[in-house]
Amino acid sequence: MQSEHSGLYLNRFSIVLAFLALGFILIFLLPSEVMAGDLDILGIRFELSYYNFIPLLLALLAVVGAVWVFLTHPVWNNENFSLMRVLPHLMLPFISTMILAIVLRQSARSQIWWVVFLIGYIIVALLLRAEYVLIEDTGFKSLGYSILVISFSFGLFLLLTIALKNSDVRMTAQFLFVFLSALFVSFRLLSLQKVTKDELVMAILASWIVTQLSVGLHYVFIPPIQYGLLLTGLLYSLSSWLSQFKAEKKWHQYPEPIAMSFITILLIVISLIF
Repeated sequence: MQSEHSGLYLNRFSIVLAFLALGFILIFLLPSEVMAGDLDILGIRFELSYYNFIPLLLALLAVVGAVWVFLTHPVWNNENFSLMRVLPHLMLPFISTMILAIVLRQSARSQIWWVVFLIGYIIVALLLRAEYVLIEDTGFKSLGYSILVISFSFGLFLLLTIALKNSDVRMTAQFLFVFLSALFVSFRLLSLQKVTKDELVMAILASWIVTQLSVGLHYVFIPPIQYGLLLTGLLYSLSSWLSQFKAEKKWHQYPEPIAMSFITILLIVISLIF
């Protein structure tokens, strides 16, 4: 029975990855300069074109494909499939695929584009594999995948913020992307640590604070790398602090958020020098 599950998993996993690869390559082949229609909502003008919808469509494809792959997990032999149980495992495949598509859209069509594609594609594949394993999160193996999920998710968030700062995407859309991606990344960290039942509320709080900082930094001349480092460092520090927060604890009893804050400042200083 285990070998049947493994064979079905590998078949579906390879098919999903093949469709995602085809979708990413279409970004390279399609012209980036296309005619866009205007949509006015409450005085806010949005530019709409098929090219702008490609990241969202690829992210939805990743979610549908992930559900299809997760259905092969042996855990469903003993219980009925639950969409609510796998929902946290769908967030990062969704947001990582969208982030990679946005970054590829902003990248110049050159050899560097293919390097970005290959690295990002490997990360998406590893995240899909990790989330599959974490459906039944037991043992040392799941701990390694938890670390992989957290590190890659924050790395992708860093790439997204840098790409957005370097792009001509409208301000309203930028803040929406920052909020949603910060929400998904923060919620995944909090849900993996499982120290509170209010993960969603805390994730919303952390992502809202980070989005407010991005609004302030939007009107300040700051290079994209420093912009991304500030937002990513703040998001990790806030998420880590909220996951450990207790009313009776003193500020110096939160070593991880404090260490991350110092590391963020150090990285910003180093990036400014070099």
